[in-house]
Amino acid sequence: MKKIIVFVISAITILSFLPQPVEAASIFSGRIFLQVQDKGQAWYVYPPDSKRYYLGRPADAFDVMRKLGLGISEKDFYAAAIKAPRNVLGRIILRVQDKGQAYYVDPVSGRLSYLGRPIDAFNIMRSHGEGITNADLEKIASGSLDLTTFGSPAGASVTLTPDQKLVQFSWKYKNKTYKLDQILSKSLYAQYQAMPRVLTYNSDEVPANLRDSFYAMFLVPRSGDDSLTKILAELKRLAQLENISGDDLADFVMAFVQYIPYDTAKAAGDNKANYLYETLYRNMGVCSDKSFLALALLRQLGYGASILDFPDSKHSAVGISCPRDQSTSASGYCYTETTSFFPIGAAPQSFVSGQAESIVQFDKVFDTNELGKMEIYQENEGKTYQNIIKTREQVEVIKKLAQTINESRSALGDLSLELATDRTNLDNMLAQLEVYKNGGDWTNYNSLVVQYNAAAKDYNDKATNYQLKIDIYNTNVREYNSLSQGFYQQN
Repeated sequence: MKKIIVFVISAITILSFLPQPVEAASIFSGRIFLQVQDKGQAWYVYPPDSKRYYLGRPADAFDVMRKLGLGISEKDFYAAAIKAPRNVLGRIILRVQDKGQAYYVDPVSGRLSYLGRPIDAFNIMRSHGEGITNADLEKIASGSLDLTTFGSPAGASVTLTPDQKLVQFSWKYKNKTYKLDQILSKSLYAQYQAMPRVLTYNSDEVPANLRDSFYAMFLVPRSGDDSLTKILAELKRLAQLENISGDDLADFVMAFVQYIPYDTAKAAGDNKANYLYETLYRNMGVCSDKSFLALALLRQLGYGASILDFPDSKHSAVGISCPRDQSTSASGYCYTETTSFFPIGAAPQSFVSGQAESIVQFDKVFDTNELGKMEIYQENEGKTYQNIIKTREQVEVIKKLAQTINESRSALGDLSLELATDRTNLDNMLAQLEVYKNGGDWTNYNSLVVQYNAAAKDYNDKATNYQLKIDIYNTNVREYNSLSQGFYQQN
């Protein structure tokens, strides 16, 4: 009798790997050090040259770590996940056959840590970093990277001026990774930093809605700032190459915003709002920053949109105009999370340090009750987003599949118990047949043989049916896992 096979969302692949001999490396090779006598600045010791490279802020650390990466095949990657060979200890390895995903290999334990976003690089710096004095750090030669020349979206080389900064955006849409490079101005960023973040007004000219007026401050670009227009033009160009249009373009653009790294440090400290340019320049933001950016982009796409505030949970999101009967709390807007990826309309049920967690609870996927009271600001008229209908239909398919799986699991349990009982009865009949045979009672023996054969046929039919139901159950589980993972782009 075969056991019921339950497929789960995560899987472990086990392969073997033969490590290659390498030369002895520096005792500091591959380690991350935190300069405890100088604001905890982080350094990475690159194994090939045993030099230290400054990691800087999360975005800088992410960039440096990837630029120092070692490309490996999928076969070697899976092998390293089981037991990392000496020649990759302390390295950043890149899965060149799978979208270039990066992992840091701990030089001591050999464990792999995923470098999916700048915040991942920042967390690795803190969790793997070892304190080091200035004197000991000086014993390690300093290395440098040429970070001034990059490939443009068209593939040509671009040399930055002293006032320019290259910002590299990366996001996923329908489980495919996209990248976009933009050159932004340091001086324009400084101008925005100097701008007010407090709403002021004359006592005899009190705004009708203070929060609306406050939010409006951050949505109007300075004269000469066309960064948002340029970025949206590039997003449209990329979308056109993939035949992405209509409401799918809105999904594509929102994914761009959602994958901008969440600023955990800001959320825990001085949580003042950013201007749109600041969020783009820093390639990082909290819920309010990213919601402002999402709202501005949706407006440029021609959609009706708004800011959705949830004061009870101190959270902000963006709303996109959608059919009222499909909208969030019948507001006429579909909730759009900005701190991490969620399909438009889907709402989180939990947060970690202010960032929404993608937890698969499809019975509550459109429910914002966990967030508390909803307030709507900065409303504007425009196009209505219709893709929410398809998204809700997709969720219904997943929910029905989950229900079918649960019902099948229960039915399989009952059938398994029935088979076990039948198996016991067959064993008892066999034992009785042996008694009749040893006693020479052939009349009862022959009569029981007929009963046994009938019972055995019935058992085998049930077992065949049971196996068929297991196969169907496992097929449904695989389909459920695929759909649920795909919904949150976890494939």
